Amino acid sequence: MKWFSVSRHYNSAVPPRPSLWKLRADSLEKARKALKRGDPEGLHDLRVALRRVGATASAMGRRSVSREAKSIVRSLSKQRQLEVDRELLARIGRLGFLSPDAVTAVAARWEKLAARGTRKIARAADGPPVHALNRRLERLKRSEPESAVGRLERARRRAQEALDQPLEGKDDRTLHRYRIAVKRARYLAEDLAALGVSEWTAHVAREKRLQEALGRWNDLRMFCERLSESRDEAQTRGAVTLASELERLIGALEPAIASIRKAAVQASSHRDEAPPKRKIPPRAPEAPRLRRVERRRRP
Repeated sequence: MKWFSVSRHYNSAVPPRPSLWKLRADSLEKARKALKRGDPEGLHDLRVALRRVGATASAMGRRSVSREAKSIVRSLSKQRQLEVDRELLARIGRLGFLSPDAVTAVAARWEKLAARGTRKIARAADGPPVHALNRRLERLKRSEPESAVGRLERARRRAQEALDQPLEGKDDRTLHRYRIAVKRARYLAEDLAALGVSEWTAHVAREKRLQEALGRWNDLRMFCERLSESRDEAQTRGAVTLASELERLIGALEPAIASIRKAAVQASSHRDEAPPKRKIPPRAPEAPRLRRVERRRRP
């Protein structure tokens, strides 16, 4: 009885380590329900939750889970970009860079494009792929390996090496990939912080600022591309006035895009040194994964 009381006191004083899989599963389910309810930020939040699942799963060696999460993210990329573009168009209209008639004409066209994607969004929020992913996360959170911290730290150091590559003179495609790498590095640092490893938390604030700078550049760049498509379409239809207004707006946005891009590249050059390597205990041997076989009674 004395041993039991001491053990109970010890267990209450040392809280169990949180499960990353539980954090990822809860976050994904919360975002999925928000999107299903029609929350304004639901689509954005679901893609963030899925990206976090992908980063965690890749670091933990769960490649198939990572692929499933990334597949759903990619299926929603066009709809999310269209959502951002419509918000920017409304802001441009309020600032007076386009006439009300031009804003109305472009907004009507983009609204039709958004309506075509509603089925895809509904499937992402409540379809078989996301439910299957949720079930896998539910199973994983019951068997998180003891080597989680070691795996995450190794993945974070690899991510740090990717961020240390210079961006001067690189093309837009490389800059876009770098933006995604910044997100992944940040997510891994936050995963480690959730497990009590604080060495990487100093990097998170800087990576968040860099992510936002790169995000502004990418959003405005993609917005300009969609404006160009709308201008070409207006020219084809003979809507000369609308095409002329869009051409002027595109020309006005190009210096802003270049300026934001330059600032983001400069921000990426201010690198943080990686924390010194900690002594990570060797991996405990994991139990072999057994294949499911049909049980047969021996004769």
